[in-house]
Amino acid sequence: MVTGDTTLLDEELDVAMKSVGMTHLTAVSGANCSVILGALLLAARSLRFSRVLASVLCLVGLGLFVLVVGPDASVLRAAVMGAIGLAALAGGRSGRGLSLLCVAVTGLVLLQPALAASFGFLLSVLATLGIVTTGRPVMKWFPAAVPRWAAAAVAVPLSAQAFCGPVIVLLQPQFTSYALPANMAAAVLVAPVTLLGTAAVPLVPLAPGFAAVPLGVAAAFAAGVGGIARFFAGLPGAVLPWPDGAYGAATMTLFSAVALAAWWLAFHPFRTAGLALTAHQRTVALLNRIPMRGDGRHTAREGTWPGLVHRPGRGRLRVCTQSSGRKPQWLLPRPHAPGPRLRTPPPGAM
Repeated sequence: MVTGDTTLLDEELDVAMKSVGMTHLTAVSGANCSVILGALLLAARSLRFSRVLASVLCLVGLGLFVLVVGPDASVLRAAVMGAIGLAALAGGRSGRGLSLLCVAVTGLVLLQPALAASFGFLLSVLATLGIVTTGRPVMKWFPAAVPRWAAAAVAVPLSAQAFCGPVIVLLQPQFTSYALPANMAAAVLVAPVTLLGTAAVPLVPLAPGFAAVPLGVAAAFAAGVGGIARFFAGLPGAVLPWPDGAYGAATMTLFSAVALAAWWLAFHPFRTAGLALTAHQRTVALLNRIPMRGDGRHTAREGTWPGLVHRPGRGRLRVCTQSSGRKPQWLLPRPHAPGPRLRTPPPGAM
């Protein structure tokens, strides 16, 4: 989880993490770089360093982290975006997540065009794009009584999963039912593993005895992540089949949009009821403007619509089903209507 080396990862655990959508935790991605940058920036600001000095220290720490884990596609993307973000923060222009992401992606693709064909790089960019564009609005959907950290714990994995889902289907045509709760449960364990593991890396060749302490604590948190993956992977319906190819990606895109819409509707019940009433009124108005063909005696202007119809002189309502005029309308039988009654032969008569 610290260096992205999965050669010694247990095969059963690897399958479990794939079944619940947690494979990004075993690959160094933007989450790791964000944790490192956040810890360094918090430490620098706690020591009352200036904004420029804190940014320089964070850039140095980020560069050392990239050297330790290796310049993979996702690491490069996260590192470049973090560097640009720190530069914007030092200049007093924060909150430009989408612009920073575009600058980072454009610069990396120009430097290494092979990244344009990398699924890992694409998933990393899509996850960041979902968090930047959808994460904050989803957090605002929660009521004011919900803590901000709890709202972020739901909004971040939900946004990333919604944007990455169509591409994941192209790689693995399956639907991970418990990806959201599994990532939410493991989110609190990722930061200690990343920070303690990264702090122990330079101590391993210098003082292995001292490095065993943070590595042991980080291993305990990492075991918790593995336990969460095994638990959710063992639940019924953890992996469901999904169409592959372009059709699977299109349907997953539609499903992600519907999921976000349903999430919004669940947190806005009164607005949902208002939208439903408005849609009903517009549907009725649209149907009223559509002319219907009658039987030659009544037209749409006279209000001839399917349902209960009152005709003068009959004295009662009857069911009238509109026809095209080629077939007669069959009236409902009236047992007390005047007229000759059909006589039935007595029992035993031929």
